[in-house]
Amino acid sequence: MHAAWLSMAHLPACREWPADYDAVMADPVRMRLVRLQATFMARVAAEKAAARSPPPPPPIALRAACFDRKRAAAGDFDD
Repeated sequence: MHAAWLSMAHLPACREWPADYDAVMADPVRMRLVRLQATFMARVAAEKAAARSPPPPPPIALRAACFDRKRAAAGDFDD
């Protein structure tokens, strides 16, 4: 919440806000705006982390559909 409050301090609409965190949190409207900013910051961070992570592997059924392990174990091979 402190990081969201600090990030909002640079916005032109928030320059008239009190310089004290507790004073900003005492006002219900300003507190809600800071909470919304914190939610936005967390969501953006999660989206960036998800974009950096590798995609999940495909399901097992799609991975090796051309090789039938049961037929190979039974000795039935397609030539």
